[in-house]
Amino acid sequence: MELIDRRLGSDLNKKEALVMINVALLCTNVTSNLRPSMSSVVSMLEGTTVVPEFVDSSEVMDEKKMEVMRQHYYQMEETEISKSETQTQSLLSDGPWTATSSSGVDLYPIHSGSSYLEGRS
Repeated sequence: MELIDRRLGSDLNKKEALVMINVALLCTNVTSNLRPSMSSVVSMLEGTTVVPEFVDSSEVMDEKKMEVMRQHYYQMEETEISKSETQTQSLLSDGPWTATSSSGVDLYPIHSGSSYLEGRS
């Protein structure tokens, strides 16, 4: 009730004020199809229609939902770690690893005019 203008004083009908606040909250929903139509707003303010309870569509997830998500991502992480360890073990057991500085180009190219090729038939 601290939201209401103090200048209204004791002339305030608390029930009507709460209805107006709840209708205003319904009208501020981010999703347009969750906001009430103008005719239903008028009906709610006149008291001919019951004001539905305001439910914030961006509500914070409850603990159960959070725990389910934690478990899901924990299992995904464990699977990734397991795959990574398997790949590492596979690479380590492939055989001896030797370093090489050679590439696709011969280190000592043979020129067509060299004497090395003359003795070969």
